Amino acid sequence: EYVEDGIDWAKVEFEDNQDCLNLFEKKPLGLLSLLDEESTFPNATDLTFANKLKQHLDTNSCFRGERGKAFTVRHYAGEVAYDTSGFLEKNRDLLHMDSIQFLAKCKLSIPQTFASKMLAQSDNLESVPYRPSVADSQKLSVAMKFKGQLFQLMQRLESTTPHFIRCIKPNNLQLPAIYGQELVLQQLKCCGVLEVVRISRSGYPTRMTHQKFARRYGFLLLEDVASQDPLSVSVAILHQFNILPEMYQVGYTKLFFRTGQIGNLENTRNRTLHGVLRVQSCFRGHQARRHASERIRGVLALQSFIRAENARQSYSSLSKKHRAATLVQKNLKGWLARRYFIKIRKASVV
Repeated sequence: EYVEDGIDWAKVEFEDNQDCLNLFEKKPLGLLSLLDEESTFPNATDLTFANKLKQHLDTNSCFRGERGKAFTVRHYAGEVAYDTSGFLEKNRDLLHMDSIQFLAKCKLSIPQTFASKMLAQSDNLESVPYRPSVADSQKLSVAMKFKGQLFQLMQRLESTTPHFIRCIKPNNLQLPAIYGQELVLQQLKCCGVLEVVRISRSGYPTRMTHQKFARRYGFLLLEDVASQDPLSVSVAILHQFNILPEMYQVGYTKLFFRTGQIGNLENTRNRTLHGVLRVQSCFRGHQARRHASERIRGVLALQSFIRAENARQSYSSLSKKHRAATLVQKNLKGWLARRYFIKIRKASVV
């Protein structure tokens, strides 16, 4: 990927388990292959198996022969001593045919299913003692079963994106709040975490296309870029935030960053977005208060108009009633005055 993007890089030396893997899996002189081969010999013993390992694997840097049946393997985590006692017997893991036939006659379904599978693996169903051939022995050996299961596991891991959780033991006392620094450091070394960190710091573990980088951090630019292509925007962002040249490299299609650089940009981006959100919040609050004030003034004006209209209508109604009452009173008083006048006039004439 570095070469395809034109990145100037130096090969990072790292320690892997290839020699140890070859020790176990290499054919035809790997430990598992030699174990399967020795398991087919009727006169083979654990001692002859140990001698064969010392004879064929002594040149491997991860193997060291010891006295008798012992040998040592240098794993990534450290050296581990083994003893070949019981290796051949456990690897053969043979089951006699009469036992299989006995299970096949069982009335329970699970033993019958197991027996039928075992019978299907055997080419000779009529032989009483099960004496496997070389091919059958390889099919039924524990080592071959283990390799097959491991191969299936690796296929599954390669087809997915696994995420591993490494549990670190803080102390050997099984007590809380006690941190054993040397124990934790040893576990980190054995798990390869420190080696991964070292390799990560030596290379450019974080990669991002120019388009994605410009789209994610382009709004942080204080000045407009003359050319709006993603590469120019990306370079302008790097210069604005004074990212040291040795902390990144610009490829044809991607930007390559050393550890921690994207984290700094993300922190700046988050702070800026937080500030933008605060400004937006204040502006929206101001707009909401202004709109609320306008609505309140409108409601008050409407209420004032309605109250005034109601008062005018009430006053008009009262005025009409007052004029009507005045007219009634006027007519009544005039009628009373005329009647009184007529009465007096009649009295004076008499």
